[in-house]
Amino acid sequence: MSKGSGEFSGGCMCGAVRFHIRGTPFDVAYCHCQSCRKHTGGPVATLAGFKVGEVSFTGAGRKLYGSSPGVHRAFCGDCGTSLTWEGEVHDKGPIMEFHISTFDDPEVLVPTSHANEPERIGWFDVADELPRYEGLNGVTTLLHHGPLK
Repeated sequence: MSKGSGEFSGGCMCGAVRFHIRGTPFDVAYCHCQSCRKHTGGPVATLAGFKVGEVSFTGAGRKLYGSSPGVHRAFCGDCGTSLTWEGEVHDKGPIMEFHISTFDDPEVLVPTSHANEPERIGWFDVADELPRYEGLNGVTTLLHHGPLK
């Protein structure tokens, strides 16, 4: 999953919002849900999840958008960079999932699964053999491994 040392940093495009994380991601996953696609403007989002207590921010405060009950998505109010998905997930409690491209060194955050596979855009698939889940990894049904052929 993560080749990192347990310390991560990153921020938005303009540098107004910075974050620092001390911890190991509990998951690094591709998310195919429509909300993540709209938040990023891409056909899939790739997120690294951490517990809220492992995260600190500096610089300008991030802006939050309530995308659904109990869920917020953060972005920079200056440049608009999409930063996080924030909410509570079953046994993990409050979490923040960061878009991996906002990290200073995204190479160390290697995806291990796909979430919300049924919402995947039909013409887009990632050619890997990772498990694909109906919803979240470890919470919902495993559908298959690898792309549909």
